Amino acid sequence: PDGIPDRVFRAVDPAFGGGDYVAGPVCVQYGTDVYVPAVVYDNSEKNITQPEVVSIAMANHVTMLCIEATKMTASYAEAISKMLKDKNYRATVSTKPAPTNIGKEQKIYEMAPVIRSQFIFLNANCRPKAYQDFMTNVFAFKVNGKNKHDDAPDSLAQAADKVSEADRHAIEVFKRLF
Repeated sequence: PDGIPDRVFRAVDPAFGGGDYVAGPVCVQYGTDVYVPAVVYDNSEKNITQPEVVSIAMANHVTMLCIEATKMTASYAEAISKMLKDKNYRATVSTKPAPTNIGKEQKIYEMAPVIRSQFIFLNANCRPKAYQDFMTNVFAFKVNGKNKHDDAPDSLAQAADKVSEADRHAIEVFKRLF
C-alpha cells in the first residue's frame, strides 16, 4: 500500500547452524494487514546469519526486532544489537522467552488463524530461494506429528503474537462518565 506503515518489525527464531534454521520474517503492518516482503531462512553458522539478519532489517527499515530468547541465544540478540549500533542504525532489539506453559506446536496452532487472515506473502513466482524455502517449511508443518524443522512457522507465530499483542494494548477514547 501507499503511505507510511503503522510499524515495521521482525520476529526472529535464532539458531547457531548445524541443521537448525534462523527464521525471521520482515513484517510491514498497515492496520490489520501484515505484509511479508522479505525473510531470513538460513541454517548457516551465526557469523553468516547475524549479518544477514542485520542487512535485511536495514534494507526494509525495520524499527523493532524481537528475538526468541533461550539460555543459548542471549548472545545472538546482543550481537545483532551491537551490529546495528556499529552501523549507526536505530532499532529496538528485544528478547522474549518462548512460553513455558504451552508447547511450540500449540503456540503455532493458536496463532495460525492470525497468520492466515492477516499475513500477506509474496507470490510464488516473486520469491527468492530463501523465501521459497521458508514457505515450504511453513506448509510442511503438522500440528500432530514430528516436525523436522518448525523454525519458519515458529517465527510467524512469534510475529502473529506481536500483532495480537498490539491489539490487546489498543487505546480507546471515550466520553467521561462523570
